[in-house]
Amino acid sequence: MKRPKVWMLWGFALLIFSLGYLGFHSLASSENVQGSESNSVSDSSKEVQVTMQTPSKPEMKSKKTTQTEQPETASVTGEGVTVIGDSVLVGVEPYLKEMLPKVTVDGKVGRQMSQAKKLTDELRKQGKLGDHIIIELGTNGPFSKDQLRGLLSSLSDVNQILVVTTRVPKGWQDSVNSNIKDVVSEFDNVHVVDWYEASEGKEDYFYKDGVHLKPDGSKFYASLLIQGLKGN
Repeated sequence: MKRPKVWMLWGFALLIFSLGYLGFHSLASSENVQGSESNSVSDSSKEVQVTMQTPSKPEMKSKKTTQTEQPETASVTGEGVTVIGDSVLVGVEPYLKEMLPKVTVDGKVGRQMSQAKKLTDELRKQGKLGDHIIIELGTNGPFSKDQLRGLLSSLSDVNQILVVTTRVPKGWQDSVNSNIKDVVSEFDNVHVVDWYEASEGKEDYFYKDGVHLKPDGSKFYASLLIQGLKGN
């Protein structure tokens, strides 16, 4: 009767030992997992810190500076601007000076292109020849290409020269305008202000002679010259 009780005691002890072993193994596994997770989080944190502490390299943008040389334009006051012309300019002068108060205007009735070089030489000696020159001649007669070429060559040191085409109901009108356009193309500092084209269809701007201008026509002419000075 005693032997069965002994076996029961041994079985009960074995069961307790088994349960204890399983519990200890489970606890050890749990600690290993937590330790592994802790190490993983720590490593991740280190990666974040390294990333934050390492400055990102700035983008290297190549700076290409392109310098475009632009011709110097005349002063808005007209300082340094000299305008030479004939009777058409005499009528335009008040309106031009209203827009460019400091402009130098030398207009004379009956003036020819052949007289222009002597005039520019005199103005230069007097210190009245600006660095921006407008030439309005051809109303009173034709001129050769050599005459115009000689004048423009003598002004090669000038920054800007404008030569104005003419509108005059005379036989020399077309040859004057043709010579202007042909010769001007030979010089880098010279440009054409095409009054002939700009005045097309504007008969109401002219008096009966088809040459000299009424007030509205003179204002329009003056504004055209200013546009030319601005390079427009």
